[in-house]
Amino acid sequence: MAARCATTIPPVAANAVPEVVTVPDLPGTASAYTHEALRAREADPARARELLGRALAEDFGYEPAWRWLAELVDDPAERRFCLDKAANLVAEPDTLRARAALGRGPRRPPTEVADLVDPPRPVSVARTRKRLRGKRRMVAIVLAAVLLVTLIAAWTMTGGGLGPTLHIAVVTSGTGEIAEQSAHVERSLRMRVDELNTRGGVAGHRVELDVYDDEGRADRARAVAEEVVRDGRALFVVGHGGSDTALAASPVYRAAGIAAVTPSAGSSRLTDDSEWYFRSMFGNRTQGDFLAAYAAKALGARAAKVVYDDEEYGQSVNQSFSTAFGLLGSTAEGIPVTDDATADDAVRRLADSRSADPVVLATTEKRGLRFVERLREAGFTAPVLGTSSMGTQSVHRALVRDERERGRPGLFTAGLHLATPLALDSLSGPALTWAQDYEKRYGQRPLWPAATARQAIDIGVHAALTGGLGLDESHRGEDRRRLRDALASLKDRKNAFPALLGPLYFSAAGSAQMPVSFVVSDGTRLVSAPVQFTAYDPPSDRALREGLAGGEVIAIDGRYLTLRQVVATGVNLNEVRDLDTRDGTYFVDFFLWLKYNGDHVASDVSFVNSVKPDLKLGQPLRDVTENGRTYRLYRVADRFKNALEFRDFPFDRQALDVRLQNRTRTADEVIYVTDKEILNQSPEEYLRSGTDADAGIDNLPNWFASSVTFAQRTVGSSDALGGNEASGAVSGIYYSQYTADVEIARDVLPFLVKNLLPLVLLIGVTYLSLFFKASDGAAPVSMGVTAILSTAVLLNNVTSQLPSVSYTVALEWGYYAFILLAAMCVLVAMLRKRFVNRGRGRTEAKLSSFARVAYPVFILTVVLGYVVAYA
Repeated sequence: MAARCATTIPPVAANAVPEVVTVPDLPGTASAYTHEALRAREADPARARELLGRALAEDFGYEPAWRWLAELVDDPAERRFCLDKAANLVAEPDTLRARAALGRGPRRPPTEVADLVDPPRPVSVARTRKRLRGKRRMVAIVLAAVLLVTLIAAWTMTGGGLGPTLHIAVVTSGTGEIAEQSAHVERSLRMRVDELNTRGGVAGHRVELDVYDDEGRADRARAVAEEVVRDGRALFVVGHGGSDTALAASPVYRAAGIAAVTPSAGSSRLTDDSEWYFRSMFGNRTQGDFLAAYAAKALGARAAKVVYDDEEYGQSVNQSFSTAFGLLGSTAEGIPVTDDATADDAVRRLADSRSADPVVLATTEKRGLRFVERLREAGFTAPVLGTSSMGTQSVHRALVRDERERGRPGLFTAGLHLATPLALDSLSGPALTWAQDYEKRYGQRPLWPAATARQAIDIGVHAALTGGLGLDESHRGEDRRRLRDALASLKDRKNAFPALLGPLYFSAAGSAQMPVSFVVSDGTRLVSAPVQFTAYDPPSDRALREGLAGGEVIAIDGRYLTLRQVVATGVNLNEVRDLDTRDGTYFVDFFLWLKYNGDHVASDVSFVNSVKPDLKLGQPLRDVTENGRTYRLYRVADRFKNALEFRDFPFDRQALDVRLQNRTRTADEVIYVTDKEILNQSPEEYLRSGTDADAGIDNLPNWFASSVTFAQRTVGSSDALGGNEASGAVSGIYYSQYTADVEIARDVLPFLVKNLLPLVLLIGVTYLSLFFKASDGAAPVSMGVTAILSTAVLLNNVTSQLPSVSYTVALEWGYYAFILLAAMCVLVAMLRKRFVNRGRGRTEAKLSSFARVAYPVFILTVVLGYVVAYA
C-alpha cells in the first residue's frame, strides 16, 4: 500500500551542499554566513554553529539557517526549537516530517541564538479593583472590537473563510532515482498552493495537496494510483514523474475518470493511449524531432549514435530520433544499455571507433553523468547531445565540480549540448519572477521540472475555473469529466493558456506544444545555444515552399521547424533621470551589446517604448566578427515612456523600462536572451553606472532605484491579421522583445513629512472640538466643517502632481477617512447639544466619552492599515 507523504527529503540537500551557492553574496549577510557554515560543518561543527548564529543575528527569519542549525545541534530540545522556527517560516514537508519524528518534548534555544530570543515576561500583578470605571470600560470595548475585526480579517486572508477544500493529488518519486527533481516538483507546487490560498483559493475553495510517493517503481505507481482512486477526494492528479510509472498508473486513472497531468514523463504512448492523461511539457516525439534537427542542421552531422536506456523513456527517444534523423537524410545507430556494465561497453566501443559523429544520450541523469565522464576520459571528443533528463543545472554543477577536482576545466562540459524546456537565461518576465521567488524561498535555483509542475497545476486550476465545475463532493465525478474536457479544449494557440513558460496548448494526443531549447556550458552555467529551432506555422503554401527550398524550414513527418537566431543581449545602464509622472516619460542613457551568429539583421532593432518612434541604434561603438560570431556595442541616450501606475501613491513603485525588438523578424526567426556577462554580475552591480562605477544609475529627485531586471518575452497576436484561414495564416505574428526594467521607489518619509504635517495639525485641532461644552454646539460644528473644506484643499494640492486617473490612490483613502471623521464630529456636536437641551445629560456624557475614545482609535486603525499594507 503506497503511503501518502512517505517522501524523505533532507532539510537542505546534504549531498549537494556546494551547489546551494547560486548567487554571490556580500559579506555579513545571513546567506553568506550560512554558506560559510556549510563549508565548515564537517571540519569544525562548533564553528559552523557559531556562523549560523551570526546568520540568524543578521536575519532572524532566514529559514535555511534554522534548518541547518537543527542538523548541527545534538540536544533534542534544541533541535525541536530550531525545527519549529523553520516550520513556522516555511512549511516544508521535509521539515515537518523531521519535527514530527522528534515527538513531543521540551524546546530550548541553542546557546548561539539564546540572546536573540525574547526573555520571559514577568508575572502580571493582579488588579485590586473589582470594576473598571466607565471610561476604562469604554476603552476596553473599543479596543476589543478593533482586535476582533483585525483577527477576522487575518483569518479570512489566510484562508479561514474559504469553502470546502479542493484536493489535488501529487505523485512524485521522492525516494527513487529522480528524488532531487521530485523535491523541486513538490516545493514548486506547495509554493503555488500557498499563493492560491493567500489570494482566496480557487473559486472560494481552499486548495490542499495530497502527496504520494511511487518510489520510481511501476508496481508502486499502480498501487498509488489505486489509493488515489479509493481516497476519492482528488479533482485531478499532477504526476507521475517517469514514463514507466506514469504508464503503469494511466489505466487506473482512465478507468476512474480522473485527469492526470505529468510534468516530466516524456513517453509518447502515455498521452497517445489515454484521453485522460496530459503533459505540461514536450513529449519524446517532439524531443526526437528537435534533437534530429539540431544534430543535422546545427552540428552538420550525417550520422549519429544513440545510447539509450532499454526501457520506455530511452526506447521512445531512440525511435523518435532515429525516424526523424532518417527523414533528414542521415543515419542513426541505437546502442541500448541496461546497466553500468553495458554502459561501460558502449563507452569502449565509441572511444575505439574514434568517430566524429555526435552521440545522443537518452538515459537517466545518474547514468548519463557517469557515461559523459567515462566517455571524455577515454578521449572521445565528438559532441554529446543529452535529452531533457540531463538538461538540468544539477547535472551541469556535478560535471563542473568533477572538472575542478581534476583541475581540467571544460573536460566534461565542452561539446555538451542539452535539451531542456527551461533555459534560465531566456526566461520571460513572469517566469523570471517565479524563479527568483523560488530561489529566495528555497535557497537554490529551480530545476526545470519545478517549472513544468507549476504549469501542470496552473493548467488544472484554469480548467477548474473555466469548465463550469460544481467543486463539491456531490459533483465530483461530473467535475472530473468537465475538467478533462476543459483541458482537451486547449487545442491551438488561439485559445492557449498563458502559462509560466509561454502559451500552453495541447496536441490532439494531449502533449503540450512547446519548443525544445538547447543549452551549452559557458564554464559557469548553462546558457542558450547560439542556434535554436522552433515550430513553424507557414502563413501560405508559397511561403512554405520557399522556406523549404531555401533551407530555413525543415520538414519532419508533417512537422515544420525553422532555425531561430539567438542573440545574447546585454544592457549596462549609465543614468536614469528626468522622470515626468504626468506623461510617464523619462530619460535613459545606457550601453547595449548584441552577440549573435549569422546575418546582421539581428541588430536591426527598434525601441517599442521610445518617445521618438524612429529611434535607431546608429553606428556601433565596436563591431567585431570572429569565427562567425558578431559582437556589436552601442550607446543609446534618449527619452522613453511607460504606463505608470499610481494606485499605491505615495507608496508606489514604478517600472521604468527600455524595450527593444527586431524590426522585421518574428520570434520564430530571432530571439533575444540575456548575455552571460549580465548573468555573471550580482544584482547590486546592475545599479552602478556604466560610465562611473562609483555612481548609481538613478538621478531622480525624491526617488531611488531599488532593482534592475533583464528578461525576454514574446508579444504578438494570435489573430489571422487578414490572412486566409485556409492558407494556414491563423496563428498571427509574434515578436521577441528584450526588456531592461528599472524599478524605482518613492522616498516616502520626506514626502509624508512635507504633505501630511498640515493634516496632522488639522486632526489635532478637530479632536479638540470634542472637548467643548455641549451647549457650545456652534463652535464644534464650525470647526468640523472647516476641517472638511481644508482637507479637500490639502488633498487637491497633494494629488496635483498626478496625471488624471480614474481610480482612487492610496493616500486619498486616508484623506477621505478623515473627512468622514470630521463629519462624524459635526454629528456628535449636534447630538450632544440636542441631548442637553432635552435634559438627557447622562446620554450626552456617554456619547462624549465614546467619541473622545473612538476618535484616536479610528485614527490609529487607519494608520495601522497603511502600515500593514505598505510597510
